[in-house]
Amino acid sequence: GGVGTNGLGLPTGISLICGGGFHGKSTLLQALQVGCYDKVPGDGRELCVCDADAVKVRAEDGRSCGGVDISPFIGDLPLRPPGSTKSFSSPDASGSTSQAAAIVEALEAGASTLLFDEDTCATNFMIRDGRMARLVASSAEPITPFVRRARQLADENGVSSILVLGGTGDYFDVADCVVVMEGFAPRDATADAKAIAADDRRNAPAAPADRFVFGDRAPRPCVANGRTGAKAVGSFSYGDNNEVDVSCVEQLVELGQTQACCAAIATAAKALMPRGLSTRALLAALDAEIDARGLDAVQAEGRRDGDLARPR
Repeated sequence: GGVGTNGLGLPTGISLICGGGFHGKSTLLQALQVGCYDKVPGDGRELCVCDADAVKVRAEDGRSCGGVDISPFIGDLPLRPPGSTKSFSSPDASGSTSQAAAIVEALEAGASTLLFDEDTCATNFMIRDGRMARLVASSAEPITPFVRRARQLADENGVSSILVLGGTGDYFDVADCVVVMEGFAPRDATADAKAIAADDRRNAPAAPADRFVFGDRAPRPCVANGRTGAKAVGSFSYGDNNEVDVSCVEQLVELGQTQACCAAIATAAKALMPRGLSTRALLAALDAEIDARGLDAVQAEGRRDGDLARPR
């Protein structure tokens, strides 16, 4: 039989990891975001596990976005046509628009849980306090902060959120579970957080009237016009003079994974994308091929690299 163990389990829904600085909040989240991987004995994270479909999302100033429907979070923007955020494209996205795009892309790929660390999030995307709301009228603010959408995502879409927070209590109202880290030890503080929220309902976030709906886009085929491959975990070449920066994809942990992702994109562009599959269906097809044939399934015909590693 198996070996029993005791520990802390986070339920589906919205969970907060709170605490003072340097008490282990981000350390715990970093362990969770690689909780889908096996660990060597003695690693220290062997029993820290997470859904295989959990995705770490963050703001990424300057990233490229192509045709992403970020309208659940970002309304009409100044100097852009009305409705442009229903298919948002930019070679240089801001913090808030890049984080909105990251969430929608994760949902399109089939994410079951979203992981956030306030240190790498856009503040104006996560919260909007009462004083700022009084200074800047709602009609002049296109951003619907995540605190107003998180409950909808959990209740209507079945997508959980785990958030590291140390500077705001705005999420206490919508949270299902609150953990406080004290000297790297977790404590269940849900009842305390709910009592604090009940004492001050003035700034409780209200859910938007519209439902949270995201699309099911089909990636367009883009066959590389040159060499492909990766020499570092955080980037890969896809054609001549086309370097793809994935340094902010924190769940890539080994060079072989980046190499496998590059090979999979090249294979999918030729064999799967022309079929008009959605992102989720395309990934499922790739997974099925890898299950059946191993990582050789994503390599070009006649090529057998021995240093690929399966990405999550």
